[in-house]
Amino acid sequence: MKIALTGFFNSGKTTIFNAMTHQKIETSLYPAPADVVHKGVLQVDDLRLRRIAELINPKKTTFATVECFDTAGLIKDNPSHNAKVIGQIMDADALIYILRGFEDLSVPYQFNTVDPVRDFNELEYEFIMLDLELVIKRIERMAEQKKKGQKINEKEMEVLEFLKEHLENGRVLRTVELREEQMREIRHLNFLSLKPAFGVINADEDSFNTGKFKNTGFLLICGTLENEIIELPDDEISNFLNAMGIDEPVSKKIVRKAYEILNYISFFTAGPKEVRAWTIRKSTKAAEAAGKIHSDIQRGFIRAEVISYNDFISVDGDFTVAKQKGVLRLEGKEYEVKDGDIITFRFKV
Repeated sequence: MKIALTGFFNSGKTTIFNAMTHQKIETSLYPAPADVVHKGVLQVDDLRLRRIAELINPKKTTFATVECFDTAGLIKDNPSHNAKVIGQIMDADALIYILRGFEDLSVPYQFNTVDPVRDFNELEYEFIMLDLELVIKRIERMAEQKKKGQKINEKEMEVLEFLKEHLENGRVLRTVELREEQMREIRHLNFLSLKPAFGVINADEDSFNTGKFKNTGFLLICGTLENEIIELPDDEISNFLNAMGIDEPVSKKIVRKAYEILNYISFFTAGPKEVRAWTIRKSTKAAEAAGKIHSDIQRGFIRAEVISYNDFISVDGDFTVAKQKGVLRLEGKEYEVKDGDIITFRFKV
């Protein structure tokens, strides 16, 4: 999974990126060049995986990971700069809008006031306009090809005309109902406003403590406090979180939200050599999930031996007891994997 932090410059994107990835990228009061992008890898700290590992005691425990990108800040009414910035996040699976929620006169802002809801709408508008430009150019190119007698994809043209109308009406494409066959026709165009997205308000400590933005529907964090957390020894983090009224670090909150909007779940494989988490979309069939591990397993799939996480805990991680109690099931390739399933795939190639 790849997630990208985006937002207007001086909204605190890099501050939050540092807190998420435990890096120390220098921040600046001035817009970064459009081609600047910072990258990091987050470990998906799943307590279920830790508990499974405690019971099995494998040689290796492997958590799922998330790639995270921090791009240069967007500048309102600067389409050439913004287009270059957007080019850095085209392959992201989800977008995280970092919205300024802190008052600080020493950190200039291109808007006169702090208003996260307005900024969210402005970002959506930027992406709508970029998508509309792409649609119009694509339609014009295909129309020119057709005029010259060249064969075009009429189905794609039909979907593009449909999307054009919605974009012109100011709708992000993720709110437009598209059938799977329609999605196939335009997936290669990688529309920005089609990507799942959510807003994160970077508040100052006072606004965070008073819950000033709690009714906005956005995730509320305090970037300065989050960066203090990563400087603490592990044994002091819990006390600090409790004292500051923070339930968990920002990286966990954002990763969980990204899983939610992407419809991602985790399943686990567990054995003496390795206990590992795997990320798949909801409704993924067993054979396809097997392919996440290796294409040979999918190709030679025979069956899946499945036990839910809760049932696994109830038998203290003992597969023999699980079989005796009937909580270890045999499933075929059409079985839809559930979040928390622990699976052993049987295959032959």
